[in-house]
Amino acid sequence: MAFLILGMAFLTIGISTDNTAFTWAAVVFVVLSLILGGRWLRPRRK
Repeated sequence: MAFLILGMAFLTIGISTDNTAFTWAAVVFVVLSLILGGRWLRPRRK
């Protein structure tokens, strides 16, 4: 959850300042949060 919030903050900073480094950092944090959260990776029960 923290990585997702950090990713959104970096994305906002990156877009507002037109800085690609912050935008790439945001993408990395959001993807990392999805991987570490992993709800969509777990097999679903039938």
